[in-house]
Amino acid sequence: MRIPFLRRAAATVAAPAAALVLAIGGLAALTTPAHAADGPALRLNVASENVGLPIPTTPGDTQVSWGVTNDGPGTANDVKISLDLSDVIDWVTTDVTVPADHIYTWDRGDVTTAQGTGGLLDVNAKAGTPLGTTGIVTLSGTSSNGTFAGDIKVRLTVGTTDLVVNKLSKRTGDKPGSTIDEPVTISNTGTLPANGVQLRLRTTVGLAYAERYSNCVYGTVSENNYNMTNQALCTFDTVIEPGKAYKLSEPVGLDVTKQALFELFGDQAFPVTDATTSKADGPTLSLVPAGTADTGGIPANHQTIDADNTADMVGVGDTADGNPGDVVKVTVALRNDGPGWVGINANDDQPALLVTIPTGTTAVEIPEHCSVWSEDAKSATGEQTPGKPKYVCQSSPSEYAVGEARKFTFGLKIKADTTDTTIGEVRATTAFDNELTFDDNKANDTAAITVTVSSSTGGNQPDTQAGTGSELAETGGSSATPWIAAGGALALVVGAVLFGSVRLRRRRA
Repeated sequence: MRIPFLRRAAATVAAPAAALVLAIGGLAALTTPAHAADGPALRLNVASENVGLPIPTTPGDTQVSWGVTNDGPGTANDVKISLDLSDVIDWVTTDVTVPADHIYTWDRGDVTTAQGTGGLLDVNAKAGTPLGTTGIVTLSGTSSNGTFAGDIKVRLTVGTTDLVVNKLSKRTGDKPGSTIDEPVTISNTGTLPANGVQLRLRTTVGLAYAERYSNCVYGTVSENNYNMTNQALCTFDTVIEPGKAYKLSEPVGLDVTKQALFELFGDQAFPVTDATTSKADGPTLSLVPAGTADTGGIPANHQTIDADNTADMVGVGDTADGNPGDVVKVTVALRNDGPGWVGINANDDQPALLVTIPTGTTAVEIPEHCSVWSEDAKSATGEQTPGKPKYVCQSSPSEYAVGEARKFTFGLKIKADTTDTTIGEVRATTAFDNELTFDDNKANDTAAITVTVSSSTGGNQPDTQAGTGSELAETGGSSATPWIAAGGALALVVGAVLFGSVRLRRRRA
């Protein structure tokens, strides 16, 4: 008996609007709320509340998938999950033997709060079952010392509604200030009609919708779907028949803004039942017949749009002073001076800052988002070993808005034999030290890290010397606050440092 949870996605059927909301966000688990109990509180969840059974059948490709979450307190004992097939048993086959009472049961034993559990049941329609036949299966759970929040009902329907959109090719060379016309077609390659459809359009921040339609709702979304956060959700009451294609009455217009650089446009269609359009101001966008369904369509587009624009990535250095043996702090930065924002979706070669430590000092404090640079591998090692000559810093998220700076603070110990000014360097580059091809101003890619050393033994204590951060201060990026310390030395209160991740896999752009 197989029990992996969410092994394969179930086929799509014409779903009610409540289920559509979950489909739009991806394959999210549908859960019933837990309630307070003396023992453990458990929740059932399913991959989908609406499962379409393809015709012809495709054994092993359609399941009722479920999972159990134990919210505690403590371990839930003798957990059993039952699936009541009474409403569909006459026209459904399964990959297991169903008892005479039509209730199949999984015995999961004890379930801890960290463990959870899950399972699935392969289901198919019997030969000759009419398209559109539908019924409900019910999942329920019991535990000897715990309480389940409630049952979950899953609707099975013979046939599927499979909506695809036409594939859009990559675009390059669109200039800021221009408008792109995106022709969008929706096809139904399934066997059941959709009584309505919602079309979700999304773009990255460098693109804007040229028109506002009365049957579309516009806004921003926070989920990180390739940074496509500008959304238009358009509703149509058009019936999308199986084997047919429908195109938008006019192309989707996308304005290329002054900050456009590496952009994406995405669209995806979802079936809905009894769709009703909004009453907002503006023209109405509609769907019109466009012949037979596009068998080369795809479930969702992620079209790349590389605009004819630039972004100026700037390396920001720092200065510090101290005596031999002191640990001084320097705050360096990588900043985007625009005009384009930077969000690279094509590969892992993200913007980075390569830091060369001044030769008269030793790096003893390494920011979490920086690691040792390997000259041989031309990549970060992922190690934060002190005392290395070079480090590469790459923040997370890796996108840079116009004017945004990411700061990295190092602790440098001045070597005992250093008696004069020592200089290092920062350089704006990529995670694999490749050229920032979109940056046409190379003059400000590099900046110095300057540590001025005094041979005085006037009592300065380690960890009390700090860089002035003058260049960051001019751009609002300095986090240094001077205060009076022992011996009259200048000290630094370091502000919060942006955390980042280091990409370990080298891939050239």
